[in-house]
Amino acid sequence: MSTLFPLLPFVDDETPLSWAARQAAFHTRDRVLSFLTDLGIPLVDLARGDEPAVLRLCERAGHDPAAVLRNTVSAVGGRRYQLRGLEFAAEFMTGPVTRICPACLDDDLTGARLPGAVLRHRLIWRLAPVRTCPLHGTALRDLRSGRWDDIAHELQAMTSLIDAERRVPGRARVVSPLQAYAVARLEGCPGPAWLDGQDIDQAVRATEMLGALEAFGPKLKASDMSEDMWDAAGRAGWPIVSEGGAAIREYLMARVTASRRKRAAPRAAFGMLHAWLSGSRLSKNPGPIRDMLRDVILETTPLSKGHMLLGKPVTDPHLCSVASIAKAEGLDARTLRNVLQVAGLLSPEEAEQGSNRLVVDYTAARDLIDVVKHAVPVTRLPSMLGASRPLVALLIEIGQLHRVQDHRALASKIGKAVDGRGVKPILRFPETNFQAVDEAPEGFVHLSKSAEKSRARVKFILELMFLGHLKRVYRVTGAHGFAAVVVDPEEIKALLESPPSGLSQDSYFLMG
Repeated sequence: MSTLFPLLPFVDDETPLSWAARQAAFHTRDRVLSFLTDLGIPLVDLARGDEPAVLRLCERAGHDPAAVLRNTVSAVGGRRYQLRGLEFAAEFMTGPVTRICPACLDDDLTGARLPGAVLRHRLIWRLAPVRTCPLHGTALRDLRSGRWDDIAHELQAMTSLIDAERRVPGRARVVSPLQAYAVARLEGCPGPAWLDGQDIDQAVRATEMLGALEAFGPKLKASDMSEDMWDAAGRAGWPIVSEGGAAIREYLMARVTASRRKRAAPRAAFGMLHAWLSGSRLSKNPGPIRDMLRDVILETTPLSKGHMLLGKPVTDPHLCSVASIAKAEGLDARTLRNVLQVAGLLSPEEAEQGSNRLVVDYTAARDLIDVVKHAVPVTRLPSMLGASRPLVALLIEIGQLHRVQDHRALASKIGKAVDGRGVKPILRFPETNFQAVDEAPEGFVHLSKSAEKSRARVKFILELMFLGHLKRVYRVTGAHGFAAVVVDPEEIKALLESPPSGLSQDSYFLMG
């Protein structure tokens, strides 16, 4: 395979496409598409940064591919690209727009005998956050011819557009800290830890979005932003993000404080930042900034359970209205207001208002609400368990049922209830442990009668039963709960003579 001669060296600040366009002008005085076609290299493949296309170009040019590959932006699928080991979304680049510095191109053309062979498209001009020339300190310009081959960024085909830009005086400005960070990161230099902890495009976008909020307020839309405004946004966001997560959270909380004076909702308070992070078509992971904003909103804004917040449903709201809590927990609003008063979250006056729009700290009330949801009044237990009131009291005494223990609940009638989560296991105990019979065997009696016949305390009998010491126990079909249980008084008498271990001290004294 023949090699192009003479060699036109690759310059370490340009792109592979720029080098190909310069070779086309140098060797054939023609456009890059025809040149690459003659070499058997599809322009689209080189524009995508396909490694075989780059290696073939280097082979035909007789050039070491290392430097060329280092400047190759490669497509990795799903509108994702890679450069020097860093992956980013397509929006991190300028797309079909060709960004230039007229002063740099003036330098290229100075003394050139063949202008097309020296016009270089710099690699950093491909990057969206690079908007200022670091060499000349002027704003970069964007060119677009409107043809399909704009993807080649072929400066040699844009001479009229370039000449027009060269006649316009440059606008002086220094490179923004965000631009400097992006370029330095591609060179392998470390930056602020919070930024380095995410993809480079996530870091840049978060900085610009926070900066846009700071510089232009919450009412401006992202679609109304110019490149100069994005540059200003990056400058405004840098002091915030460079200090790390704590500073970003502090800034977001300050925005909440400022918006409260205007009674603004999160969407209005955070403007395009909120719109960006809550977009239903957000196909790219925005990075940690989304969870940070979500946490701030959760902590400071009344929300209802299930509300979609920045792409995820709210499962554990912090602040909620009485109405939304009542709906989520399935409680009567009046009962809930009483509970919130017991918890100290509503004053007696607020509870009496009857307003369901009152906002409280849901997290502080959740434990007590859980108690209320499962509380069962003691007066209901006899019918639920098929037991007498004294038997229910003994079940509580021996620890088979548990009273509500929350000290706040004890200030209300809830304190006279038991935790209903223990009722079903108690009901299942006879069903799973005792054989069912149609009639009680001869000599077998119900629990209360067995105490009389055996002269043992009912507490003693219950403890024997729950600890598994009673072997002759049956459940009569057709009866409910403990009303169905029958035991053998003779077995109880035998155990009274030699009580097993594990019983409470006062349970097995003989009845008088």
